[in-house]
Amino acid sequence: MRGLKWAAIAMASMALLGCQVKQEKETLEQLTGAEVQALFVGQTVESFNVISGATSFSYYAPDGSVEQERYWEKRAGVWRINDKSELCMSMEGKSYRCRGIYRKGNKYYKYRVGKNGELEKVIRYRQFITGNVVK
Repeated sequence: MRGLKWAAIAMASMALLGCQVKQEKETLEQLTGAEVQALFVGQTVESFNVISGATSFSYYAPDGSVEQERYWEKRAGVWRINDKSELCMSMEGKSYRCRGIYRKGNKYYKYRVGKNGELEKVIRYRQFITGNVVK
């Protein structure tokens, strides 16, 4: 009988503790230009494309050049941050594509504006590595 009493007390305690745990919703917030610069400049960034499933490694040099390895091939281009705090890239002479960089909790994403005007997640940034490991 004593064992049942302790089991009941333990179960009630766990139930109460479970009720006290509050899950906070992670908000999606766009980074400022200064935050994007601090996160990307001088870093090799591992990106996962949530649409195609491709992984790439891109080095964002302080001079605005970018080196990228994707599908085991290297590409080069340029990058900048526009007046909307978006990260803009032009790879191999193509026109610039600008996208907002967002933080959700401790994770970073690149979003684009979809056809319906809503944000669509395109890239998940997996890691930021100091220096150029793309060479």
